Amino acid sequence: LIIALITLACAVIGTYYIRHITRFIDRITDAIMKMIETQQLDLINLDGASNDNITFMGMAFNSLSNSINNLLSIFRRFVNQDVVAQAYREKVVRLEGDQKELTVLCSDIKSFTAMTETLGTDIINVLNLYYQRAIRAIFQYNGLIGSIMGDAVLAVFGIKIGTKKSSVNKSYQAVWAGYEIQKAARALRLEMKERRDAIIERRGALTEEEEQIYRAVLVEVGVGIDGGTVFYGNIGSYERMTNTVIGDNVNFASRLEGLTRIYKVPVICSEYVKNDIEQNLAERVFHFLELDTVQVKGKSAYKKIYWPIPLGIMDDALKTELLKFEESLALYYRGRWLEANRLFKEIRLPMAEEFVKRTRYGVAPSNWRGIWTIETK
Repeated sequence: LIIALITLACAVIGTYYIRHITRFIDRITDAIMKMIETQQLDLINLDGASNDNITFMGMAFNSLSNSINNLLSIFRRFVNQDVVAQAYREKVVRLEGDQKELTVLCSDIKSFTAMTETLGTDIINVLNLYYQRAIRAIFQYNGLIGSIMGDAVLAVFGIKIGTKKSSVNKSYQAVWAGYEIQKAARALRLEMKERRDAIIERRGALTEEEEQIYRAVLVEVGVGIDGGTVFYGNIGSYERMTNTVIGDNVNFASRLEGLTRIYKVPVICSEYVKNDIEQNLAERVFHFLELDTVQVKGKSAYKKIYWPIPLGIMDDALKTELLKFEESLALYYRGRWLEANRLFKEIRLPMAEEFVKRTRYGVAPSNWRGIWTIETK
C-alpha cells in the first residue's frame, strides 16, 4: 500500500512537472501549424516561459523567423509583390510568363541629360526624392513596377497580386496614377522653390551656379499610357533573372510619353485606354480629348491618341477651348489647313502651338490622309 501510494504520488507529481516543463510545446506547435496554414511567418508568443531548452528552441525559431522576414522585406523592394507571393507559395521562381491584358504606364523626366550635366552624381539624390513620391503613387493605384531605368519608370496595372485581384478598372487606375506622378513632380518643384526663396531671403540672391542648379532640380515629367495583350513574366537565366513586360503596347506607351513634349500635356493615352474606361465604368470620370492620329515609324498601323482630362478640373472656359480645338482638328484631318491654322491660332491650349506650326503654310501634303508619322523614338 505504501509503495502504491508513493508510486501514485510520484506519477502525479511527475505528470504535473512534465506538463509544466513542456507546456510551451503545444503553443509552439500550434503557432507553427497556423503559420503553415496561412503561409505567413510570425513570432511565437513566449511570455511567461521558463528558462529551459524548450524556451530556447522557441527563441531560436523567432530569431530565424525574424531573419527570414527581413530577407523577404529586402526581396520585396527589388521584385514585385506577385513574384514574392509566388516565391513564398511555390518555394521557387521560374523563368516563365504569360500573355495578359494589362495597361502599361511609362513616365520619363524631361531634359534629364541637361540635369545630369549640371548636377553630376547629385542627380541620384534628386531622383530618389522624386521616386519616393512617384512609386508611392503607382502603388496607391495597385500598379506594379515593371522597371526603373535611370529617369524612366515603367508600371503595369491589372496584375493579380496574391489571391486577390482589384475590382477597379486597370486603365482608370493607370490614368489616375499618371496624374499622381505629375502631382509628385509638382510638389518637388514647389519644395525646391521654397528652399530657393529661403536662401534669397537670407542672403539676398543666388549665385549664377546656384541658379543653374535650381533650374536643374525642377523636375518635369511626361506620362504615356497604352494597354492590350502583352507578355508578363520572368526572363533571363537561373543565375540572374528579372521580372518584365514586353509587347508593342509597351513600346507605344513609351512613344506616347515622348509625345507629351510635343503636345505639351501632362498625360497622353491610347484609344485602348479610352475604350477600356468608357466601356467598363458606369460613371464618367474623364473627358478624352482627341489630340491626333499618329503612325509610329516602321509600323503600318496608326492610332488615335488622347488627353484624358479629369472632369473635376473642367470649367466653362476650358470646355469652350476644347470645343474649338475639336472643330480645328476636324478641319486639319480634312486637309483644310488654311482654315485650321487660323482657328488653331485662336486657341489657348498648349497643343495648339504644334498644329499652328504644322499648318503654317496653309496647304496639306498631296498624299495627306490625316495621319502624322512619328519620326523619333
